[in-house]
Amino acid sequence: MSKNTILKSNVTEWREFSSKVDNILQDMVTIDAHGNPVEKGTMYFDDAVKKITACCLDILGSPTYPINEFVATELVRIEVERRNLEFMENA
Repeated sequence: MSKNTILKSNVTEWREFSSKVDNILQDMVTIDAHGNPVEKGTMYFDDAVKKITACCLDILGSPTYPINEFVATELVRIEVERRNLEFMENA
């Protein structure tokens, strides 16, 4: 899937929700001040997980939180892994 994928649905609620999650992943720090990849248990990693699980999908005024801690942790782990791999390939 392309990094520049454009959502095609007309469901505004979904678009807003997925955009929130995407922005959190995009903005997160993946390498700490010592040059090491962030990992579970570090401030940056855990903060991103917390922010993702707090993302609300509001359907007809009924807020739901569809991403649990396990899924958020995996999303963050994959983002760190792939971004750091991309960095190493371009170094």
